[in-house]
Amino acid sequence: MRRILAVLVSVLLLGSISGCWNYAEVDDMSIVAGVAIDKNKADGKLLLTVEMVDTNGGLDKTQAGFKMISLSGDTMFEIVRNIISMTGKKLFWSHAKAIVFSEEIAREGLIKAIDWYSRDTETRSDVFIFVSKEKTAREILDLNSTTEAIMSFELAQMMRDEKHTSSAPTVEIWDFIDKLETSGNNSVAPMISIHEKNGQKNERVEGTAIFVRDRMVGKLNGDETKNMLFVKNSIKGGVLDVEDKNGVPSYSLEIISNHTKLKPIMIDGKLQMQIHTVTKTGLDEVMTPEGFFKDESIQDIEKRASERLQADILSLIHKVQQEYDADIFAFGENVHENQPKVWAKVKDHWPEVFADLEVTVSSKVTIQSTAKTSRAIRLGD
Repeated sequence: MRRILAVLVSVLLLGSISGCWNYAEVDDMSIVAGVAIDKNKADGKLLLTVEMVDTNGGLDKTQAGFKMISLSGDTMFEIVRNIISMTGKKLFWSHAKAIVFSEEIAREGLIKAIDWYSRDTETRSDVFIFVSKEKTAREILDLNSTTEAIMSFELAQMMRDEKHTSSAPTVEIWDFIDKLETSGNNSVAPMISIHEKNGQKNERVEGTAIFVRDRMVGKLNGDETKNMLFVKNSIKGGVLDVEDKNGVPSYSLEIISNHTKLKPIMIDGKLQMQIHTVTKTGLDEVMTPEGFFKDESIQDIEKRASERLQADILSLIHKVQQEYDADIFAFGENVHENQPKVWAKVKDHWPEVFADLEVTVSSKVTIQSTAKTSRAIRLGD
């Protein structure tokens, strides 16, 4: 964290070389790390909580500190400007890493909360966004009081590492807004909550918030999110759990790589989406002392893994079609690219077409390695 503070101050000082900035001006700015956006219970207005880097004490501190400030208002612009009167400093947005929305705000619509952010010239477009599972968004940033760390920076690092678990989508605000403006591809956002164990609280990013236009309409759990990422060809890592022939969870396959191909075709005048996934894995865990050579082969495990993944993907697609009418898989965008004449006929009523769209899934999982050993741990007599 000391290194982060050094970088922040260094960037602010760079301008002094050309005469645009000077060292004294560092103390005149509040460096924004991230924000939480809630609905104020008292007046129903927007409630903005800003997490700021505390640069007091300079680089002698072993860890960068933080400050928190909350203010409500009718618009984001009004709130941001009024915060200056509370801090006596202008907010510096170029190092902001995270925006956390409450579920209440997300379900009412995010346009009123993000329009200013997308327009302002001082904000950055690669900030990560989240929807809080807790009652408020501020509760997530308040974890900094227990972790003694700048929470927004931690959240950003978590999203950079998310590829290892694939339990939540990684979404930056530019991508979210881009999908709001795109037909045939609904926006999503990762969900974040507070996980408590042995009296210690930590943030947990898992699951997906589903949006129709700018309003949240539903959510997916971590496993469903992984299947969504398979369809979107966005899987970078994670684990596939596989049962033995008796239906007992026995094997863990680490995802090494995946390629998903979507193919929209017309069959008897009706649009159909074909999905093909090819996943390479490594056998990282065998949870049985008998091992896998006794009654079944690697090919048996591959077959069950393929069938399970295929069924899970199809089940998720049917759920989203029936419950949300939200094309989070970008099927419409794919039809637009590959079947432009068909898209011209269906684009004006795509949500209805998506809900009734016939989908087929074909999955192939292969095991490339068995890690260090091909044998299981065998128990002695």
